[in-house]
Order: sequence, then structure tokens, then C-alpha cells
Amino acid sequence: MPKQIQKIWWLMFPITFIAGYAAYLLVQAAGIIHLDSVPQMLVFVLCFAALRTGLLFIAWLAIVGFVPQLAKSILDKEAASK
Repeated sequence: MPKQIQKIWWLMFPITFIAGYAAYLLVQAAGIIHLDSVPQMLVFVLCFAALRTGLLFIAWLAIVGFVPQLAKSILDKEAASK
């Protein structure tokens, strides 16, 4: 998955929002109501990072599958920047 995709704001905004809300729900389901201590915050951050990465991967697969022209342009920009 190219790094260039993380600079597309209209893709990253909903993914970040959904991942944050889902991580919040997961932490609440685990019984952590308030993020009072460092271990509780660490659990939230790890859930958020895993969900954001997974959702970004699913979004990349959707872009490759449904809009291959956009995927090609993203990969071309990535190759040109190296």
C-alpha cells in the first residue's frame, strides 16, 4: 500500500473518524469507561492504530478494485517521488 494514499484528506478523514469511534466502542465494551491511566490509554491507542490500518487497507483494496485509474495515478506519483 503506497504512502501517498495517506495524504488524501477526503479518504483519511472518514477512516480516522470511523477507527476512532470503533476504538472507543471497543474500549467501552472491554469495561474501560474512562481513560484515567496510561495502560488504558495505551489500549485505546493500539485499538485505534489497528483499526485505522485495517480500514486503510480495505479502502486501498476498494480503490484498486473499483477505481483502478485512481490507484494507478497514486502509484505513479509514488514512483515519481522516489
